[in-house]
Amino acid sequence: MPLLTALPLVTPATRTYNIEVPASPVLATLPAIIVFHGGGQDAAAIARRWGVHPPAAVPAALQNYLLVFPETHPQLDREWVHVQTGDSGFPTLDLDFVRDLTAELTTRAYATGSAAVPTVSADPNLLYVAGFSNGGGMVWQLLNSDLSASFQGFAVVGKALDPEKAAHYRQELAALGQVPAPAPVFYLQGTADSGYRPPFTQQEVELDETLPFFTLRTMLDRNGVAAGPAVTSLVAGSTGVTEVVLQEFAGAAAYLHGTVLNGGHNWPTPTTVGNPPVATHFNATEAIIDFWRTNAGLP
Repeated sequence: MPLLTALPLVTPATRTYNIEVPASPVLATLPAIIVFHGGGQDAAAIARRWGVHPPAAVPAALQNYLLVFPETHPQLDREWVHVQTGDSGFPTLDLDFVRDLTAELTTRAYATGSAAVPTVSADPNLLYVAGFSNGGGMVWQLLNSDLSASFQGFAVVGKALDPEKAAHYRQELAALGQVPAPAPVFYLQGTADSGYRPPFTQQEVELDETLPFFTLRTMLDRNGVAAGPAVTSLVAGSTGVTEVVLQEFAGAAAYLHGTVLNGGHNWPTPTTVGNPPVATHFNATEAIIDFWRTNAGLP
């Protein structure tokens, strides 16, 4: 099946999403992966980062999933986690949209073109979510909302967490008597991102005061990870410049903390276009899928 584009989802403001439906599915209910684009991007841009280039074939590793690429609010900037004028608490505009979207994905019958399995829907027990840059902020919001239990795995390719925003989300949930359960999370950032530890001696701050360390500490706390070493691997670059370090921690749920050395939070693939240098030898999509298959029940 071709990529279905601009499917309307009728909410208080009609919003749209793109979805790639397998042409020859084995089952009528499939895992669904929702991917939020970055600020200033659109659904087509992030779909390309996931190898969805019609009419080219979808990568083999993704052919048995529903791949969903939602658009932001049509009357607001191309960003997620919108705060409206007069808001004094947790912003819910995009959360409400995701709630409606998952309801649609799990109840709507999408045509496949296959005689054996003519229609498919999303399996409500196999929903996954990923986001790039500003869209990664949307994933973080979902992680700290009452929707967190709706998803089996999470992935962010973006800059380090904002401490004030993270604290705000936790306080809002605490006020409701809710504590989000540990969840498998993949988090990739880069040393060229703003907020990373400055490389010059006269500007250096204590490591445990940096935003990347805050991100790590926050996720270890969230996932109940005891102090101890991580399983660490190095994805060496061809030039030795943009190497990628992956640190996987085991706890109540696994957490994988990835760092692009000397690069930013691009969605690295061989076709990535961004601020150089880019870790073109590292495919974030493949790494996310591998992590979810090992730690989050993705078939």
